[in-house]
Parts: sequence; structure tokens; C-alpha cells
Amino acid sequence: MKKLSRNLLFAILLTLTVIIASACSSEVTVPEVVEEPIEAVVEEVEEVVEEVEEAVEEVMEEEAPAEEEMAEEAAEEEMAEEAAEEEMAEEAAEEEMAEEEMMEEVMMAESLDINFALGNNQRTITYNQPTPLEQPDGNVINQGQLKPTWQYIQSELGMTFNDVTIQDQSSGEMIEIAAATGFDSADVFGGSNVADDLMAFGAQGYFVNLNENLDHMPNFAAYLEANPNIAKAVTAYDGGIYHAPYAAEIGNYARVFNARVEWIAGLLDSDDMMEAETNTLATQYEGYWERHASNVVDMQNEAAAGGELTSEAARGALLEYIAATYPDLEKPSDLYVGVNAQYDIDELVALWRVVELSPNTVTKITTGEVIADAQVVPFFTRRSRDRHDALRLINYWGGQRVFGSDSSAALFYLDADGELQFSHNDPGFLEGVGYMQQLYAEGLIYSDFFDSSISDNFRSLLFGADGEEGHNQFGFMTIDWIASTTASNETVASVLPPLTTVGSDELIHFVENTRVIKPDGWAISTASSEEEINAALALFDYFYSPEGTIVQNYGPPFAQSGGTYVGGDGNEYPEFSQWTVDNANEFNNGNMSSFLRDYMGSLIPLGYQKQIGFELQTTVNNGPAAWEMYFDAGVTTPTYESADTYTRLVPPVFSLTEQDTAKLGTLAVGGEQLEQIYLFIANADTAPADTDALAAMYADAGIDDYIDVYRNAYERSQQ
Repeated sequence: MKKLSRNLLFAILLTLTVIIASACSSEVTVPEVVEEPIEAVVEEVEEVVEEVEEAVEEVMEEEAPAEEEMAEEAAEEEMAEEAAEEEMAEEAAEEEMAEEEMMEEVMMAESLDINFALGNNQRTITYNQPTPLEQPDGNVINQGQLKPTWQYIQSELGMTFNDVTIQDQSSGEMIEIAAATGFDSADVFGGSNVADDLMAFGAQGYFVNLNENLDHMPNFAAYLEANPNIAKAVTAYDGGIYHAPYAAEIGNYARVFNARVEWIAGLLDSDDMMEAETNTLATQYEGYWERHASNVVDMQNEAAAGGELTSEAARGALLEYIAATYPDLEKPSDLYVGVNAQYDIDELVALWRVVELSPNTVTKITTGEVIADAQVVPFFTRRSRDRHDALRLINYWGGQRVFGSDSSAALFYLDADGELQFSHNDPGFLEGVGYMQQLYAEGLIYSDFFDSSISDNFRSLLFGADGEEGHNQFGFMTIDWIASTTASNETVASVLPPLTTVGSDELIHFVENTRVIKPDGWAISTASSEEEINAALALFDYFYSPEGTIVQNYGPPFAQSGGTYVGGDGNEYPEFSQWTVDNANEFNNGNMSSFLRDYMGSLIPLGYQKQIGFELQTTVNNGPAAWEMYFDAGVTTPTYESADTYTRLVPPVFSLTEQDTAKLGTLAVGGEQLEQIYLFIANADTAPADTDALAAMYADAGIDDYIDVYRNAYERSQQ
């Protein structure tokens, strides 16, 4: 019989006791003749006991399964607890082992030697200003110390940085000297326009392959995963990534069209401001577009008596054309100004002609009085070294691509089939060069733009000197940055670019210049110790972390207010503190980017993702409205992820093998042809006779083999 529960056993014993007691206490009458012996009573009791035992057995049979189940459950729980304890013990052991392995793998050096050369001692990580900078906590930064951003990073990462840079040394000089000793003079090397060198020397074993260390760089790894085309662009020919790149404000506009919009309104919307004009120009340009029933350039050329166009004739033809072609405009200037502007390059040239021929009128609009013998420049670049920005006009004769990336040397772009093409020998490009020669001959492009020996800042001269006594040079339009250009003159505002076709027959607003990966960045020397390499990896990864991104873009916490700024793009960004704004005004005339670089140590072109927020919140005058207009109009610009290859950005540089470099050394494609293009535009006596001669010049230099080298390099980067 199986063991009963205490309660059931007690109940059975109690029942038996009652029955026996009842039987024993019954009154017994003994007759003289005993008919039933006493044994009969015992038998009766035994029968009762048997019945009770049977009942108990039935109850036990019913209860046994439940008890067995409970016992099994208890055993299972005990086993589960034991398994859980074993699993926890195993996990604890694994964690302990992982920590021990991590301790062994990530032993980091306490200091790093950094050689980051930019050819400008104001832009290194060392504070080289003669005037000390007092921080909000009273700490004073003096010449020779690390800049505030770098002192903060030291404290955050628990390591020190030794700036071993020769402060005025160019990046190219630094690389050349460091290469001679196998890059053993520092742990980190970097600078501007060194990406191709870092990839080349990295593939030769001189720099750490970051691809093989992404487990120590989770933030950088996440960035590459989120930006696969950027990852491809910085991959060397052997598949390694040897430098962390400086990525500008990806996806945002760079240089745009900026103009004196008050001149447009004054010249076109009424006769009130018009002064008597005597200038004339000999027409050269014949127009390109056939969008409407008539072409405004044709109308002006027909109005030019004997080929000489006057202000009155040019303005009259333009106003007549606008009235007939755009009858719904509220006023003529709306063709050019505002988010609904819809002009093309021919209509822009027609306006430039009116500006060129009306110096008395436009100088009175600007200064309140006519400036005698004033020189008025319809279009200019900031400096002669920025003369390549004039070539951006070629986009507007049928959408011809000029620059595949934001660099004067980025002359490769992708065609509609995704094949790499060299722009400067394209028939479409050379046709545009021919049109530019005609505009230059008419005086519509600043005469000094092509002369690289001139170092003057034309924007300061033509936009920024209006109030100076005796000043008589005034510019109308340029292609330049929104923030700095609108800051140079409070009346200057951005205008949308001319309409053009880009890869299709659809007319759109398009600017080729956009924020991109720069050929800048830094790399880690393999000559460093394992501890130094680990420390450098941690430093590199920091700049891709949320905190590191903010520090490099906006400075240490004390440089920020703790609040947010909502930009014209609708995004929120960290807001600068009043201390930062005040000191930028005091030390750099409000130029925030220069203050952050030169005084704080942020925005240096090393490996990080730059944000547009710093620029949006420090843009002044008509700048904020310019940003909003470009965002609202949805102006098309090239991107890395464009589905249309014709508007897809290409890498800023290509990773070339030693064989590639040797092959290029046998060719003569380079600066000589480019110089001849500028001489041709400027109608120089020594320039080629025509655009066919320019094409032949490239052919003779080996352009086909040159293109093949870069096509092969690009295809490798995409694999």
C-alpha cells in the first residue's frame, strides 16, 4: 500500500476507531443457549475493516496520479533550476573570459603622436593664435597648447595627444618626408588632398587596414554600413580601407547662384531708377534654347544696330520678351527672383547684358548716386584660383556634366549607362567652352578670372567694398557658398540656378556642386605599437560616435547652449552658446567656421561626418531665406545614392596601382590642356584656334589611355 497523505490517514484511523468502539460498546445479551459465538462479531468487524481498506485503496488510486505528477513537476523544476544555475555559471565564465581577452586585445597607449598637416598653422590641433582664449570656466588657452576641442577629447578618452606636425608644412610635403622613414615618426598621419597617398601607401603595408579592425570601431563600422557607396569610394585597389575620410555635409547644397537682386528689380520692374547710359557691346553670343516662340538673345541681337547693343535696346527687348512669354508674372523680376524663378541660360545672358550696359543705373541703386566710370561685372568667381567655378555654367547648355565630385580636379563623371567619362574632351563640354568664349568677349565674365597669377579676392572687391570711398567696381552675380557670400553684402541674395535638362528632356533646376567626401582624412601607421594602434582606433571611432560627431562639429559642451536649432531643412541641430557666438564675432568677425577651426579645433578635415547645422545657424542677412528657397524648390544635385547614374557622384580620388601610376607617367594629360582651355575662353593670342583644336590637343596627349586607367580603377572600387 502506498503512503497516504497525513490528512487521509488520520481520517481512516478515526473512522476505524469509531466503528470498533461502536461494536465493542453494544449491549450483549447472553442467552442460556448461545446461538452465535463471539467470533461472529470479530468477523463482522473484519468485514467492515476490509470495506474501509478497499475504499482507501480506491481513493489512493485516484490520488496517486496527481501526486506522481506533482513529484515529476518538482523534479523538473529542480532540474531547471540546476540547468539555469549551470547556464549562469557558464555565462559568467564566458563574460570573464571575454573581459580578460578584451583586456589583452585593447591595451591602449596613454599617448599618441599626431602629424596632421594642412599647410596652415591656424588649422592644426595646436593653438597658434597670439591672443589667448579664455574659456567660460576661466581656463585660458595659450599659444602652443592644444586647442579646446582636443583638450576635451583627451579627457574623454583618457589619453594625451602630442602634435608633432611642422605647423606650416603642407600635406604633400609631410607625406613625402614621412614616407622616406616608413611613417615611423608618428602614430597618425593626415591632411588635405592626401586620400590617394594614404590608399597607395596603405596597400603597400604602411597604414593599418581599418577593415580588419571594425570590431574595435563599432561607430565607424555602422557609418560604412549605412553609406555603402562612401565605403566603396574610400576602398583601395586591394580591398582595404586605410583612412577615415572627411565627409562634408553630405546631401546639402554647396556653391549656388548669388546676385544683387535689387539690381534685377530696379532694372526690370519700373523706369523709376533708370539713368541715361552710353555703354555698348558687340554681340557675339547667339543663344541656345528653343523653348518658346522666340529667343530673347535673338531679339536683343536683332535690336543691336550694326551689331552694337545699347542698354535701352537690350532692356527693351528683354521686357518685351518677358511680357509675351510669361504673361502671368506679377512683375518682370519674378522670372529670376524667388522660389518660382524659371529662367534659362539665354534669359540669364540677356539680363547680364542689361546689367553690363547700365553702370549708371546699378551704381545709383547701390550707393544712392551715379558712380562715374564704374566697372560693372555681370559674372565673376571669388578668386582666379576658383576659375573652375565659371565652368559650372556649362551645365546650363543642355545639362552637360563637368565635375563628378566637388573638386577642381574631379573631371570624371558617369554617363547615363554608368560608364566613367572624362568631361573636358566631351563634345558637349567643348561646345559650352565655345559659348563661354563668346560671353567673355562681350564683357559678361570678369576679365581677370582666368589669370592664375592674380591672388585678389574678387568677391571682397566686387561685393564687399560698396561703402569704401572712391570704390568703382561692382559685381552682379557669382557662384559661391550661401553663408559667406550673403555675409559679404547684406543686399546680396541667392537665386535659383537656370533651368536645364540633365540626363533627360525634362527641364529642372540643377546645381552640380554639392557636399561630398573630400580627398582628406587620416590614417594609422603600422610602425606604431599594438597599444598605440588600439588607442588610435579608439580615437578614430570616437569621431563617428554621437558625442564625437557633436564635439567635432560644434565644439566641447561649453561651446553649446544645450538647446537645439531648427534649420531651414527642418532638422534639429545643437545650438551654439552665446560664449561661442560672442567670441566668433570678436576674433573672426562672426565667421563661425573659421573660429571653430582656428581657435577651437573643431571642423578640422580629418575623419568624420560634417553636419550642415553649424552653417545654417550662423548664416546672416539673406542667407537663411536662401537655404529655405533651395530646400523648398527641391533643386536637384548629384548624390552618391542616385538611381540615375548621370547624377551620381564619383569618388573624389581613385586608388591607382603602381602599374596605373606608371602608365599615367607615359601620358601627357594634365594641367597644360586645362590652361589652354582658359586661354581659349579669354581669347588669348596663344590659345588654340577653336574647340576642335582643344579636342585634338587631348587626343595627342593620350586621353583614351588615360580614361582607360581610371575606368579600370573605378570598376575595381565597385566590386
